[in-house]
Amino acid sequence: MEHVRCIVTGRVQMVRYRLYAEAQAQKLGVVGWVENQPDGSVLVEAWAEKAVLETFIQKLWKGSPLSRVDKVSEIWENIPYDGADATFIIRR
Repeated sequence: MEHVRCIVTGRVQMVRYRLYAEAQAQKLGVVGWVENQPDGSVLVEAWAEKAVLETFIQKLWKGSPLSRVDKVSEIWENIPYDGADATFIIRR
């Protein structure tokens, strides 16, 4: 499994963006989490096969109907998946 951390900026809070990200991750079989950040961005931590994560990132760029995504910063890291959660969850 690969890992990517994404920081999503734009109008992404209070527009159901986290619910959208959760739904897309569950459809694709991505595990991890999404949470709002104090600066108005959304942080996504995700694990899956690289091709699946690339598809997921494309979905993050699209966003929910009410959102406006200005940027999705990707940080690919070698962080092993610990297997604690076998799903994708919303934090905060």
